[in-house]
Amino acid sequence: MTQKHNISREQQVTSSSTAASTEDLNNLQVKVSIPSTWGLGERLVPDKMASDPASRKIVEINFHHYKIAGRYVREKRVLDIACGAGYGSQILHLAGASKVVGVDVCPDTIQYAQQHYSASGIDFVCSDAEQFEYPEPFDVVVSFETLEHLRYPEKFLERIRRSLAPKGEFLLSVPLGETRHFDPYHLHKYTQGEIFALLEKAGFLINLYRCDDLFLSRSDLENWEKLYPEAPQPSVYELLFTNRGRRVLSDLIFRGGFKFQQLLVSTSVADNSGNS
Repeated sequence: MTQKHNISREQQVTSSSTAASTEDLNNLQVKVSIPSTWGLGERLVPDKMASDPASRKIVEINFHHYKIAGRYVREKRVLDIACGAGYGSQILHLAGASKVVGVDVCPDTIQYAQQHYSASGIDFVCSDAEQFEYPEPFDVVVSFETLEHLRYPEKFLERIRRSLAPKGEFLLSVPLGETRHFDPYHLHKYTQGEIFALLEKAGFLINLYRCDDLFLSRSDLENWEKLYPEAPQPSVYELLFTNRGRRVLSDLIFRGGFKFQQLLVSTSVADNSGNS
């Protein structure tokens, strides 16, 4: 039986409206400073990022998502799956979670997290998000910017549902639209409706969602080439003679940069006891 979405849509905001949250996040005493760079294999490493506007947009949206997740975690057991450098796990811990387990597939990333964000009540584990298992259920699972990277997102969502306690909650974020041309780590593109359908199929009830607009202008990206010279850049051949490169050029010439949305969704485990 098809479930009906119980959606209460939060007010749509743009990236500029998240700026006010930066001071609040600093007050959490998270060990970060803006400077960030993409490091450790496309993980956001806040204490290595530059203070340019584009970098701040990325940091603010990511931190704002964790700040929202912090409303759900007080005195809860929390899984931060694909935790990256670990700053988000610490935000959840400082928001009152009784226990946080941060999981990432990259050993260097987990080592960085242990060195910078370890605390009593936070455990960092090196494991594949699509295979991770834990002996105890979690009250809340958080997974931001993960689904688009996975080979088998449907199996991942089923695993998340099984890891949740009864009445458990799952929060995830994912970029909408085509992003694979400017982010080669992305394996999938999604619409909002496709994400809702995946979640429903996996046994989740959608409670709240919001979309944040993000635009990286051509000047932002040109500045990034100077700020992050170690970041891989497409060759002239790739730009001119591959579909991905031509899409990059099209966006830069006709749209002035890369524009996309970040979807944030709050879900709970669906109660199927009344279905027939």
